[in-house]
Order: sequence, then C-alpha cells, then structure tokens
Amino acid sequence: MRYGALVAATFPAGGVLLSQRAAHAGPAVPIHLELVTVTDTSAIITWFTGDPTAPDGFGRPAPVAAPGRVLLGTDPNPLTWVPVGEHEPTPYHYVEVTGLRPGTRYYWRAESGGIPAVMTTVSNPLLRPADAPLAAPPTFTTMVPPPGRELGRVAWLNDLHFGESTSGLAISNDAVPGGGLPPGFAADPDDPYWRFMSQAAVAEAKARGCTLLLANGDVTAEARPAEVEQARRMLDGFGALGGARHVGPGDQAAYFVTRGNHDRLHTGDLYGGCSGSEAKDCYRDAFAASYDPGTSHFNVTVGTGRARYRFVGLDSNDGETTGVLRPGELDYLAEQLAQGDATIPLFHHPASDRAEITTLPPRVGSLDPVDAKAFRDLLAKHDNVAGVYAGHTHRNTRATSSETGSVPFFEGGAVKEYPGGYTVVRLYETGYLVNFYKTAAPECRAWSERSRGEYLGLYPYYVLGGLGDRNWSYDVDARVRRPAGVGAPSATPAPLDALDALDEASGSSLPATGGAAVIAAAGAAAVGGALALQRVAQP
Repeated sequence: MRYGALVAATFPAGGVLLSQRAAHAGPAVPIHLELVTVTDTSAIITWFTGDPTAPDGFGRPAPVAAPGRVLLGTDPNPLTWVPVGEHEPTPYHYVEVTGLRPGTRYYWRAESGGIPAVMTTVSNPLLRPADAPLAAPPTFTTMVPPPGRELGRVAWLNDLHFGESTSGLAISNDAVPGGGLPPGFAADPDDPYWRFMSQAAVAEAKARGCTLLLANGDVTAEARPAEVEQARRMLDGFGALGGARHVGPGDQAAYFVTRGNHDRLHTGDLYGGCSGSEAKDCYRDAFAASYDPGTSHFNVTVGTGRARYRFVGLDSNDGETTGVLRPGELDYLAEQLAQGDATIPLFHHPASDRAEITTLPPRVGSLDPVDAKAFRDLLAKHDNVAGVYAGHTHRNTRATSSETGSVPFFEGGAVKEYPGGYTVVRLYETGYLVNFYKTAAPECRAWSERSRGEYLGLYPYYVLGGLGDRNWSYDVDARVRRPAGVGAPSATPAPLDALDALDEASGSSLPATGGAAVIAAAGAAAVGGALALQRVAQP
C-alpha cells in the first residue's frame, strides 16, 4: 500500500518570522498535534516541536526544529503502517497525505525524532465536558463525494481584519499592557499577520481549484481607507470583484464580500473622503461592484444549466447597529429563495438558535435574537435551503436549528489567526463537501502557532472545533427547481456523515456552548464585566 504526501514543512527561505522562531536548540518535544482536514482522498496533519524547559512570557515552549513523519495504514496493527510525509527539521510541521481511498478508515500517528506527537488539549475535564472532540483522533474515515458531477468549488473566508494592530483582544485599550484585555499579540508593522495570512488563504484557495470566493465580513479592522484599499488589492488577486452573477465551468474567477461589524460605517476626519453624510461608508465605496446597485447585498449562482447553487450575501448591519437584519434584507432573501435553486445565505453574524446561547449580553457573538428568529422562520417556508454560512465568532462549528430541521448553520474559523485558514466547498449535483484548511505557508504556520495562545491559552478549546465541524457533507438535489414555498425542511436531522460518526464513536460531540462559556469566563474575569457595555463586537 502506497500513499503520496505533500509536505509543507520545509522551505528554501522561510522568512524572518520563521527563522527567528526556529533558532532555539533545546530538546524538541512534539506537541499540539491536530488532524485538521479529511477529504475523500486526503488528510492534513499538523504539529509543533518545542522545548518546554524554555517557555516564553505566555508559557509557550520555544520552537525547536526537528524532523517529522506520519505513519498510516488501514489495519489497526502499527507494524503494517507506511511512513509518509517524511521531512527535514522544522518546528512547524504540516503534512498533507494524498492518494487515500474514499470511505476508508485509516489509522495513524505523527512523530518527530521517533517520539509520537501529543495532540492539542481541548478536552480538559475542568474546562470542557467529557464528550468534547479530540483534536487528533487516532483513526479517521475519508469522506465520500455525493453522486453526480462536480459543479464548481467555492472558497469561504471570513475575519481577515486588514489593518488590525493587535490580535486576540476582547476589549481594545492602548493604556493596558498588551493593547487591551485579555493580553493580545501585536502585529509586526513591516509584515503584519493579517496581510500574509490573507494572501496565503487566497492563493491556496485558488490553487485548490476554487473559482468563486466569498469573503464573509470583517475583511477590515475598522474600514479605514488605507486598509480597505489594501484588502481590495489583495482580493483582486483571486479574480474579478462582482461582475457576472453566474460562475460556470471555465468562467473567470470572481469574488464577493459581505460586511462585518468591523466594516461598518464610521465617523471622523479619517473617513472624510468617503461617501455618506455623517457616517461614512468607505467599505462600500471600495466593494460596490460586489452588490446589487444601491444595496449591500448580492446573489451569485455556481453550476451549469443542469444544476446550480445560489449564494445570497446579506448585510447584517443597518448603518448604526451591527448584528441585525433589516426587513429589506429578508425581503431580498425571500425573492432569491423563490428562484428555486439550492440556496445558501451568508452574512457575518451567526443566526442559529444555538449561537444565541453561546454569547454574553449584549449579544456580541450572534445576530439579534428577534432578527435571527425571523430569518429562521423565513427559511422554514422553503425546502431549497442548502445551508447558512456565518463568520464573526472565529470558530469552526456546525449546528442546526429547530425551525429548519437538518439545514446546517456553519461558522468558519478566522483567516487572520489560529487555526488560521479558509474553507473549500465542492459542489455536486446531489450535495456538497466542506473542508477547512489551515494556511500552509511558513510564516502562516509560525503565526498560527503563536496566536493559539490568545485568550489566556484557551483559544484552541473554543475555535478549533471537532473533525466533523471542519469537514462535513450535506445532501441536497441541486438539479431540481422548486416553486416558491413548496414543502418545508424535514424536522428530523439528516443521518450523521462519516466524520460525525467518528466524533460520536470517540465520545466527541461538540456543544458550542462549552467553548463560549470558557472564553466568556476568562474574558469576564479579565475585564470585570466590561463586555456588557459593548454593543459592537471585537472578536
């Protein structure tokens, strides 16, 4: 049995950040093992080698370069496993195993210097329920593509935060050491993390065959003219902004953006050159081609004349308040649902009923509950809803809601910080596959390892998610055109896919509530309840 492996662990010129962080020469202990991505034919495994006897000010081991490899097989007996992805010394190990068979169970381990890597801890019984998912379960089952032809590939990105000065703050305050609370991680002004993380995500998504990119809010830190311009220039490297509202096989790549709370209208002299009377909309000025004329929403279809998916981007801001859906946005969505295509709405703030109970007042992590309920009630009237995509929380998680049956509500991990990546959606005639990828560029791996220390070291526990949150599938017939309002989603959730079954078998269902509770507790202790005074979230 033979497997291929793409190793993104050694590079000819790793960059200043990578080389500086690999200079320590102490013992190399392999830790932070994560099984990040599992597709139908591949798996991605990452880990870190460091010296626990030389911690930094945040208690993190100093990076130490060490060789690495993955052992893999279809038999539980380790003696039958084949080495793949063997690579030269590095602290930041990234192995993509290719050539796997769909629907097949694999057994594996990763090691450096003959020492098995220890997985990331996300199931501390003092912090998390006993049924929490494992970051690196010892076995996985590859996915199975839905029947029918592949129609296209879409990249989902959110929370790029162009122009941000410090990552990992709940409350920004320049008078506090670390830039706010809890202590954050400052950007290098000459090579800021948000720039190289975003550039790598866009380039890698394109290299993986995506022809449509959807940047779902918080593209900028505060919609300042300079950062909006930089973000636009970077995204233009993927394809055309807006333009044709259908992307078919062989068509030019295109991208669209929604607005996040950080991209809202602003006031002040800095924004004086942008459109608007009092509050200025620099963000829309730069990205107007993404939207229908005179609006902040859009729709775009992907596929062929035989089958297609419709993506409907909405604005979850009303100019003064964030985390709301104006009636006009819901009316627009209703019009698009009436077209009968398999439809996926997207906007920045999460809208599942579970998202409502995972945040602190005043609802800094989800859509306003009244608006969210109206949104879900609208979806319940249509049987062609194929999913809902949100950002804002910076976490990988998937939920359903009582009103909409099996429809998945997905929240994607942030581009700009740990776990640091993007999501690829492969659309088929009878369903789609979703896979989250960490960015593999060397400086991205170094920054992701550093920024896992956000929120007092609790960040992996909250944002990584389970294997079935990062990699999942959904069955929907994109070949059928339904008249508006015919039928409703089943109230019975769809059967678990192979990765969900794996999570379940290892006692690893994922209640999003747990992660939010820990972050909330840490934040509350650090900021003395100041979060309750903030209406605009700063995740």
